[in-house]
Amino acid sequence: MNDVTPTWNPAAAAPPSTGSSSSAGGSDQAHGSPPHTTPPPPPSRSGAGALTSTALALGRSVVSRAAASSALESLKHTATGVVRAMRTALGTAGASHLDDYGKDPALERELAPLASFFYDRYWRVQVEGASLLPHGPSIIVANHSGAMPYDGPVLHAAIGRERPELPEARWLIEDQLFYAPFLGTLLNRIGAVRANPENALRLLGEGRPVIVFPEGLQGISKPFSERYRLMRFGRGGFVKLALRARVPIVPVAIVGAEETSPLIARLPAKFLGLPWFPVTSPIPLPARWRIRIGEPLQVDELSPDGHEDLLLVNRLNERTRETIQGMLESMLKARDGVFV
Repeated sequence: MNDVTPTWNPAAAAPPSTGSSSSAGGSDQAHGSPPHTTPPPPPSRSGAGALTSTALALGRSVVSRAAASSALESLKHTATGVVRAMRTALGTAGASHLDDYGKDPALERELAPLASFFYDRYWRVQVEGASLLPHGPSIIVANHSGAMPYDGPVLHAAIGRERPELPEARWLIEDQLFYAPFLGTLLNRIGAVRANPENALRLLGEGRPVIVFPEGLQGISKPFSERYRLMRFGRGGFVKLALRARVPIVPVAIVGAEETSPLIARLPAKFLGLPWFPVTSPIPLPARWRIRIGEPLQVDELSPDGHEDLLLVNRLNERTRETIQGMLESMLKARDGVFV
């Protein structure tokens, strides 16, 4: 069921200008060379390319400021985890204790300092409405954005931090990501679960919040010019799950992921088993993330056979989509800047 898509417990600023020193200019004049002239400004750029350039400059500044902090001290202890993450992606990490869904808790522990650095200091994640999360199982529906799927691990971490008393949330990923070479294995080892009804119902039966991204692969396929415009929510698979399991639907809006990994271009990648390969920033950019959790949509009073009522499913599907789109628009309107 690919339309039910979807832990890792883990403004723009212009680069500083530089000018030639006065001593250098004096030396040229002493030797008869013409004095330096101010070069013309480079042509302006717009869109994802300009965003990447300015954000990389800010990223260097953020990392520089953090260099003297204790956060980077803890990063020294993540070398083993990073190496094992790379080996995991390559399939050479060897066997270790995995849970029933493929997660490697030891790898998660080793990557925790690095994940915390990105969450706290690099992306500076802010969460609103965590108190609205139900105490029991629920389906958390969020927008899928950015060329790389950072949103699943970040939302998982946010729920774990804000509501530690809840069972660990797990996020579902579509087959194209789950079976993607290297990336799919790594995502699975840090907590992602293959999206299908059986896995989702089993997770809900364990009392867990289940994170889904109904836009699927098309959500992370949007060009940067269409950022934060929700794509179609499939055929309402998450609604059918909620009706079958009698659990609430929780809308969530995420702002920041689009600028963290803006989609610049797509390259054919059928040889990798993928429809395309994203061209984006070589490193995630330091956009500030904001996550807003909305009021749950209760379905327990609806018909027990509601999942078979296509009109009801479509209505709840579109209602959830419109709610999240409205949340996104409100957050973007109130946003002070992308990187501040």
